[in-house]
Amino acid sequence: MPAGEAAGSPIFWADLVLVSCAALLPRRLTTTLLRVPRWSWPAAMTVGALCLFAYFFAGPILGPTLGILSALCAAFIGAGIARHLAMVDARLLAWGEGGMAEVTRDLLLGRIASGMLHDLAQPLNVISMANANMDYIVSHLDIDEVNRQQIHERVARIATHTEGAAHILSLFRWFGRDGREGDGALTVQNALECAIATTRSNVRHHGVAVHLRGTGLDYLVPGQYGALQMMAVAALLSAFSSFFGKDGSKHKGEVLLNASITPAHVVITVDCMDENANPMPARTIDGATLWLVEQVAQEASSEFRCVLHNRKPLRFVIRLGRDDI
Repeated sequence: MPAGEAAGSPIFWADLVLVSCAALLPRRLTTTLLRVPRWSWPAAMTVGALCLFAYFFAGPILGPTLGILSALCAAFIGAGIARHLAMVDARLLAWGEGGMAEVTRDLLLGRIASGMLHDLAQPLNVISMANANMDYIVSHLDIDEVNRQQIHERVARIATHTEGAAHILSLFRWFGRDGREGDGALTVQNALECAIATTRSNVRHHGVAVHLRGTGLDYLVPGQYGALQMMAVAALLSAFSSFFGKDGSKHKGEVLLNASITPAHVVITVDCMDENANPMPARTIDGATLWLVEQVAQEASSEFRCVLHNRKPLRFVIRLGRDDI
């Protein structure tokens, strides 16, 4: 209990109320409050200094109000400095199982992959051209029809695999981008299908099925297409990894992606189900990747979050702000 003058001090009770409100403030709202324009920081410093200076000359009525305003400005600036230090020191972000080395490897691998994919396109073009020439030559060879048909089948098989490799190459070259000139309508379904195709190699057995459903699949997202791809890939990688045990065992189940439309958002949920259709937790995303995906979501006027159960993600929620209202 407060004793002495503290019991009758309005500043004491105001600070107590502010601390109680701060304890109940949602984490995602705290992050949003700190993503304010740059001019707000010097403005908060100026207002706080003026209020603190005027506090010593104000009367008994105005003084407590000025003291509360200066305390709010100081708390806002202190929280901003703490967040800035956490962002600068990248080691605070990498608390995954693999630590900093694994996160750095994945980041640098993505950086160098763009150049390697560009170099890979040329040999694929050469293989495709050579295969077409071979098909033309075979059709004019003086051989029996049985051998000709066998060679045609082999040429067709090479063409199919070449086209598949080119499709994978295109997926990686345009991953996370909002599209290119000549693309059709960019919808939620297009983005989710590309994310599924990009992560398909992470499911090494046929016991895991992926299903798309919902009323929001046809919603157009031309300005959020790339961000939605990245958020969906992060959720799918975590979801797919949950079907592999630490001992290498493989579990059956399905991943459900549901897109729905609310008055202000398009909401996409990602759930993992076991072979008995019961919800199962996904693998935890490392801190650095989760933080980066959250920043991408905020830049695209969206939200990416994990619904936790026993400290493990039970559901991923992607919320896109609608621009047609």
